[in-house]
Amino acid sequence: MAQQVYSWTCSICTITWVLNSTEVSQDGRQAVGDVLGYPGCVNETYGLMGSQCMVNCFAQYGLLTLEKWVGFDEAYAIAQSHTGGISPSGMYHWMAIRGVSGSDIWVANSAQGYKGVWDTISRSQFNAYGPVKVVYVESYI
Repeated sequence: MAQQVYSWTCSICTITWVLNSTEVSQDGRQAVGDVLGYPGCVNETYGLMGSQCMVNCFAQYGLLTLEKWVGFDEAYAIAQSHTGGISPSGMYHWMAIRGVSGSDIWVANSAQGYKGVWDTISRSQFNAYGPVKVVYVESYI
């Protein structure tokens, strides 16, 4: 994943990565940001204004997503078979779910190294930055 240009655009980067990697859309970040809804759903002050905005954006692209608060084991199980977004509250940051890597969750992180997270989230990082919300792709609408 390319690095985010602005500190508040991690959700846009996450959605764009999911859409591009699943070949649902090849829209760039500007177009995805427009669909997500600037400034009502994402802006310079707060970043993403709630995960429902992400759910609605995915729906605009024909993806049915589920959102939930999860523990590490559930997040790991989701990452084994789904993509989507993951946001540890203690990071105030969204990353895309790529899968798993050994005992870690593999992520596409638009802010490499932010709070010590690069391409994976370990159980200890997950627990340190929790609670954690995921918005993951369940199916096509």
